[in-house]
Amino acid sequence: MSSFRGPAPLHHTLLAGRTKTGVTLQTLHVKHFDHGVILQQTPAPGFEIPNPDTCTVPELLNIVAPKGAEILLDGIRKGLFVPPIEDAGWRASQGDEPLIHAAKIKPEDRHIDWVNWTWKDINRRNRVLGPLWSKTLAVSDPTSGNPLFQQRRVILSEMEEVDTLKGCEAFSLIPGLPFVDSAHPIDRQQGKGLYVFTRDGKLIQIHQMKVEGEQNADGVRAALKARMLSDRTFHSGAADFTPFHNPLQ
Repeated sequence: MSSFRGPAPLHHTLLAGRTKTGVTLQTLHVKHFDHGVILQQTPAPGFEIPNPDTCTVPELLNIVAPKGAEILLDGIRKGLFVPPIEDAGWRASQGDEPLIHAAKIKPEDRHIDWVNWTWKDINRRNRVLGPLWSKTLAVSDPTSGNPLFQQRRVILSEMEEVDTLKGCEAFSLIPGLPFVDSAHPIDRQQGKGLYVFTRDGKLIQIHQMKVEGEQNADGVRAALKARMLSDRTFHSGAADFTPFHNPLQ
């Protein structure tokens, strides 16, 4: 049973797709975080994580917190903290995997890597870490003769996998290139969808999106307000599509 050590073990347990986990009772180290002597821990291979494909960090916390309280009370009753302290850690057994550093979750961990992440990766991170973000080019001064493009952060607050639209397959060659199933100019009242392909060819519809400096809104409306869409139309023969200026980064 591998062990996550660091400030965010629950997050990294779910991000790694683990189906089992455990709790550990340890002493405090005088200099380093999470480097104390292990007094007691869940026996290998650990206990099951209910619904690991949908489990969130708060749900996992509700599972491990009572077990942590139980192992603490048991350790106190047994006097495991009284010197001489015996190290009962996983290192005493053979065949175990190395300790894995569960680093602090940072904003960059929610930055989508369109080139390397599959839809499964994106969906899992969105579930575990919260809304993911990306970067795009938006027109900052549409009134000038030479429009100025500015890189802005985009938070994808609601998205889901959908069936591939007929005629949009060409966009799958560029993961992260959003497009709208409509010709340019786009009527705000048409209710068209905003889409993007992932690295593994899954089509994602972005229902809600927040562009830096703007309010959270419907994906198409947010893109139009931030002037992120190109002024050209892609004709597929089956339907018309309007892409962004550039892929999300």
